[in-house]
Amino acid sequence: MPGPYTPLGPWTPPTFTLTLALAILACAGWGIVRLRVSISAPAGAVADAYLAALAAGLLAARLGHVILNWNYFADHLDEIIRLQSGGLDWHGGALGALAGLWLAARWRRLPFAALRDALTPAPPLLALAAWWGCWAAACAYGREVEALWQHPALLVAESADIYGIVAPRYRAQEWGLALAGLALLIALALLVTGWLPRRRFWLTLLLVSLGLFAVGFLRGDPVLPFGPLRLDQVFDLALAGLSLAGLARPGRTPPAIRGV
Repeated sequence: MPGPYTPLGPWTPPTFTLTLALAILACAGWGIVRLRVSISAPAGAVADAYLAALAAGLLAARLGHVILNWNYFADHLDEIIRLQSGGLDWHGGALGALAGLWLAARWRRLPFAALRDALTPAPPLLALAAWWGCWAAACAYGREVEALWQHPALLVAESADIYGIVAPRYRAQEWGLALAGLALLIALALLVTGWLPRRRFWLTLLLVSLGLFAVGFLRGDPVLPFGPLRLDQVFDLALAGLSLAGLARPGRTPPAIRGV
């Protein structure tokens, strides 16, 4: 199990922050190179679009975190804007990033479909980085069980929650890692084979959404309930629905670059 901090020369950044930052850089770098080769898009214009997506995604991810944890923030309104305290929601991040990318595509005169398609590995890679960080920081921890012997070893283990309390729990983080890794392999296969052009991003987003929905049944970290589900699971299903709608649309060849 990785530690909550990762030594990096004279610095020791939080593992969660480091893995997420590396994943973001990898996604943006891949997108810039791919679009430079596939449609001769100017690297500067693509970088602008992805920076806009990152900024919008971070703001929306914070908003989503506040909504999911409103029971806490209702009594701590001053902490809503404290981004340095941590707390991001992937649903808000995904929607915000897509909105920011669409606006930037229009501003920089780039085909939104191509920008999005180049980010096919992004949902699973970012999920993989986030789950790795959570495994290190004990966030998104598993729900407690009465005894380990009552469940298959692949499902449960002795582990700590974010407060350091060690107890028999579901392996939520490990299963999140496994499902995200599987989705990443599928994303890479899509890129290698060229299957589902202009729609493969929606397939990887669908896989990540469904994977997180499934892992939600194992999680023990507090979040607002929604009937028999967690509220974040409802958001998972909403993003899965959006992904299905995107998959249902026929792929189209992007228009030529008109300028920067």
